[in-house]
Amino acid sequence: VAPPLDMSIVDGEVVGHATCGRTYEGPPGHVHGGVVAGLFDEILGAAQGLSGKAGMTGRLTVHYRHPTPLDTELELRARPERADGRKIVVRGTLHAGEVLCAEGEGLFIAVDFERLQSLGVVPGDS
Repeated sequence: VAPPLDMSIVDGEVVGHATCGRTYEGPPGHVHGGVVAGLFDEILGAAQGLSGKAGMTGRLTVHYRHPTPLDTELELRARPERADGRKIVVRGTLHAGEVLCAEGEGLFIAVDFERLQSLGVVPGDS
C-alpha cells in the first residue's frame, strides 16, 4: 500500500505532498526507509517525463539525511538533471517543513514502449 502522493508541475519541476501515518512506520515515530525510497521512485519517475523521454528505473539512490517524521506533511521536489542518449538522470529532495530528510537520484533508461509492445514484451490493448 503506497502512501498517497499528490503531484503537480511547478516551474519546471514536479512537486509532491504526502502525509504518512502509522501504516508506514519504521523506526518509532518515523517513516520506514523503504517507504521513503518508494516516494522517491514515484516522484523521480514523474519528473523524468519533463526531459521529453519516458523510461524505467535503472537505479535509485537515496541519501537519508534526517529521520522522516510520521503524521507530518512532507514535500518532495524533483527535476531532470540531464539526458544522455537513453539515460535520464533525475534528482529530488524530501523535506518535513524546513528539515531536509532525504535526497534522491534516479537513473532512468528511456524505453520505446510501442516497440516493446509490438515484440510482446509488455501487454497491449490488442
